[in-house]
Amino acid sequence: MAQDQLEVQTETVELTKEQKKEEKKKKEAEDKRFNELAEKRAVLLQQELNLSNYASERIKKMIIKYSKQANKVIQSNASASEKSKDLSNIVYFQNEDFKKVLTVHQFYKYLKLKNI
Repeated sequence: MAQDQLEVQTETVELTKEQKKEEKKKKEAEDKRFNELAEKRAVLLQQELNLSNYASERIKKMIIKYSKQANKVIQSNASASEKSKDLSNIVYFQNEDFKKVLTVHQFYKYLKLKNI
């Protein structure tokens, strides 16, 4: 009886380790995807807004941060109206952070680019 319990516990621990490995792989793949997309968007914005390398790198980090937040909202079980409200808040706070990096002219040009 004790041997059976030990085997079950061992199998459970091994399954948990496997699940953690899978989750880690999934998270790494997701992070890589966010980084690649943020890099592309930052390069585009750098060209369109004539950003310095420093500003472009800061914008890239913000894009990653807010993209991850938006993805969590989208993947959540919240209602459509809750998701919409949460995503609007994320966009608002991202824009507020962008204002800290961009000049007034660059920010308005960025807003125009978003609406195209």
